[in-house]
Parts: sequence; structure tokens; C-alpha cells
Amino acid sequence: MRSLLLFCFGLSLTASAQLRTGPRVGVSLATISAGGVFNWNGLPKPGPIVGWSFEIPWTAQASFLVEPMYMSKGSLTQNPQLRTFTSVRLGYLELPVLFKISTDTLPDGFFLTAGGMLGWWMNGRAVTRQDGNVLFESSYSLQGTTDRTQVSVGIGFGWDRPRSRFELRYQTSVTPFSTVLRGQNLVVGLHYTYLLPLATKATGNED
Repeated sequence: MRSLLLFCFGLSLTASAQLRTGPRVGVSLATISAGGVFNWNGLPKPGPIVGWSFEIPWTAQASFLVEPMYMSKGSLTQNPQLRTFTSVRLGYLELPVLFKISTDTLPDGFFLTAGGMLGWWMNGRAVTRQDGNVLFESSYSLQGTTDRTQVSVGIGFGWDRPRSRFELRYQTSVTPFSTVLRGQNLVVGLHYTYLLPLATKATGNED
């Protein structure tokens, strides 16, 4: 973790003049797989995404994205026979580090992203309802482990605008968050980033 932060800090120093940065918000649609990396289970569990994006340029069409954020994961499952819905919310602090490549040499346009995320589980809550009535509610606790970290990988597709960025990102954990429940956290994220204006150097001439 420390080495990753030092690496990102070094990259930012080498490209500080062209660093694009701004707040990032979005909606997560999550589930906990029944087993396996891509096995979607149940209904999508919506939740918030809030963070900050740093885009560190590398070439004209390639850059690195470093995006510390809070993300809601979890699951929403239904039992039709018992008429119950069970909602599990898992709050994570995440540090995605992704490679971004533009599909065109023009400043704005479509792009692809891919990379890894280091997550830290903060808290959670489980609720079971039947016909709208709460049958069970409690704080969620990790089962069989005290390790709060989780590693994920993700891919994305998006659209750059002069002052904003839209992205659809899919990510899945590759380390289990429980030694008892062997599922993985799957998340489809709808992201929006507002890009702050680039700093301009004074030239002594005004338009």
C-alpha cells in the first residue's frame, strides 16, 4: 500500500503541470457472487460512489487514473416462497489505479480503462424484510477473518468532455472477503467526474 502511494505521488510530480483532477460521483449496482468471479447472483444492490479523480498523463492518448473513493457494495436477494428480500450493504474505501487509453488523438472522445483496486472494508448492515416488514436487522460482521482488505480488478468504457468525464466500469474482487462465504464482490459503476480547469501560465498578453 505504501509503495503504491509513493509510486502515484512520483507520477503526479512528473506531470503536475497537466494533471487533470476533480470530484467523482456515481451509482454502484452490486452483488455478491454465489461462487466464482463473474457469477452474478440476485438483484442489483444500488449504492453511492463518492471520491476524487486524478488523471496523470503519460502520452497523448494514454494516462493513469488514481481515484480514491468511498463505494457501496453488497447484495440484494429475494426468496419468492417466503416473500422476503435480504439486503446486505458493505461500505468500502477504495484506491483504484487504472490505465486509461483514448481511442482517438483528439483531446475529447471515447476511452477504455483497466487496472486494479485496493479496498478497505469499513462497515456494513444486513436487513431482511417480508411483505415490507423488517424481520431481521443488524450490523454486518466479517465471518471467519479479521482481514478488511480486498483486491479487485476492473475494466471500463467512457466518454471525455472538456470539463467532465462519464464512465461505465465493471469490477470484481479477486480475494474473498470471508473465509466462510466464498463469493466475490461484483460492481457495475456509473461514474461522473467534474474536471477542474487546468492552471494556465501568465503570458503578459490578454485576449
